[in-house]
Amino acid sequence: MRQISFNLLAGRMARCFTVLFAAQLCAPAAAGDPVANERAEARAEESIVPEAHAAWVYDVTNRPGEPRRYDPGYFATGLNNYNRNAKGGHKIRLIYTYAGSLEMYCPDRDATQCRLEDLIAIYPLNADKRLHGADGEATVRAYASKIEASLAGGPVMVVPVIDGAITGEYEGSMKGFNELPRELARAFADKVSRKVCADPNVAGVQFDIEPFNVSQKNGQFYFYQRIAENFAGTVPATLREGAVNCKTDQFPRGRFFSVFASSNQLNPEGPAARNIREILTQFNNGYFIAPLYDLGSGPPGHALSVTEYQKRAERHAKQMAKWSAKSNVMFQLGVPASATVHEHAYCRGGACSRAPGGASDVPTQDAYLRAALDAIDKSGARQSPYFRGVSVWGWTRGVAVHGLEFEPQVPPWNALSLLGERL
Repeated sequence: MRQISFNLLAGRMARCFTVLFAAQLCAPAAAGDPVANERAEARAEESIVPEAHAAWVYDVTNRPGEPRRYDPGYFATGLNNYNRNAKGGHKIRLIYTYAGSLEMYCPDRDATQCRLEDLIAIYPLNADKRLHGADGEATVRAYASKIEASLAGGPVMVVPVIDGAITGEYEGSMKGFNELPRELARAFADKVSRKVCADPNVAGVQFDIEPFNVSQKNGQFYFYQRIAENFAGTVPATLREGAVNCKTDQFPRGRFFSVFASSNQLNPEGPAARNIREILTQFNNGYFIAPLYDLGSGPPGHALSVTEYQKRAERHAKQMAKWSAKSNVMFQLGVPASATVHEHAYCRGGACSRAPGGASDVPTQDAYLRAALDAIDKSGARQSPYFRGVSVWGWTRGVAVHGLEFEPQVPPWNALSLLGERL
């Protein structure tokens, strides 16, 4: 990982409240401009967003026909073993663990009729007993206590993943989230903040609310804007009705958070980039995770050839390296060390198919992973002061989508070896 020295503009770059400061301190770094690059490095250094490689872990079982079960800390031993064997700079100390969800129960599923009591923040997951043995708080606590810092190469940080489906048609989906009025969206964020910030093991939160869309200043925009404010804890709670101060003695600078979306969202010519920048940089505590997987445009089970996958991964990695600098946005890149619906070694089910390819397109998981790491290396992302590490997908207990099952469920030995050398 890059080590960034910080000796410039301390205490002034976290916020750009005025037009003057926005112009002088928040301008993106220009290639070859040493002053702009120094400002970028200073901003990156001051951010509370950690510079650390990450792993997604899903302790809940997900196999068709089987009851769902949650075993907190299920993959802790495997992660410790990985870190024990990984070379310095390639270890994992940021743990993204599935632990919560957001749901909406508005009358007639109409956002204009929503009340605050219709907006549900489930954390920990056993709050409504929907999963047998589920306890999101326990899984966060388990990884916080079981992942060994001495093996991880530094302090271990556990980040609950809180998900939600905006386009879902099922009862409790977040349909109407984007249409929520500003104050109601902010109140929903207060609910979430109050729950997660009461957990002393939570260093930050990853929001996997899909599809991510802040192309307008909509309900989703105001939700994340308030999350950033609450997590920073910069304004006394007495001045903000219902707001939450997430600073504690253990987290004196507050908590960090991330959003998960395609790199295309950061296109400076697109409608969302300016709003993403505002959400993630106003308090210097947010970052963007762009997956270099599920890059296929076909339905689940239609696998990309390795050659075609690498072309797409290189494009997305280069976009993030370039566009993050234009927006001053910290970022991570996700890689497929285990099966995804478009990059997998094995698929079971009637709709499984694989794109034709030559001898170089051997359908192994490490082939996809190698292509992803090559794409990152070629993109220049690792040299960016905004790059915060690689997120590894994933340690799971079954990947099943639309009746299809994908394997491997965890990174196989050759993928782990590759990560230990090149992550």
